[in-house]
Amino acid sequence: MSEKKREKRDPEQRRAEILAAAFACFAERGFAATRMEDVAVRAGIAKGTLYLHFPDKERLFIELVSGVASPILEEVGGMVQKELVPARTAVAMFYALFKREVLETERRHLLRLILAEGPMFPVVTDFYYREIITKGLTIIRILLARAAAGGELRNPVVADVPQLVMAPAVMSIIWATLFEGYEHLDTQKLFDTFLDTLFVPEGGTI
Repeated sequence: MSEKKREKRDPEQRRAEILAAAFACFAERGFAATRMEDVAVRAGIAKGTLYLHFPDKERLFIELVSGVASPILEEVGGMVQKELVPARTAVAMFYALFKREVLETERRHLLRLILAEGPMFPVVTDFYYREIITKGLTIIRILLARAAAGGELRNPVVADVPQLVMAPAVMSIIWATLFEGYEHLDTQKLFDTFLDTLFVPEGGTI
């Protein structure tokens, strides 16, 4: 299809095509090795057209990550606002969303790239910390504080270390990247067991 014909596409459709092409390039080559020219060729557009939508490679990657993480944070954040929802239920929902929307899709490669190449690209790492990690930790802190006050946590001190809740999600990405070929990790069992480690059984005692 010629560039002239592609110019008639809806801007949002064009943007989606570019993001899909960028994702494919990042997943295949890594973030550092991917060039804007590679994305343009993959999307079937001129390099200049690509720059009309995204000023640089970092912004492309940021857009991809935001598109994955933001809906998950919004959904879990909505659960936090419903104070009658037990903290365990909300955390379990986060794990379920993460498993379905990230681990069981090609999107897991985005997190793999952040872990592997993030230190070399501070713009990407800074965005991920500010817009994803910070917001996620804020939600988790609220949940854990509520759980500690209500006697839901096996150890109330966990409320001071909200990063613990993210630990099995990060571990699942690392395992899938490095070791899945040697030994399968049952991520559902991992999440369920971690929930049992964090929370007192409903209606029970420690």
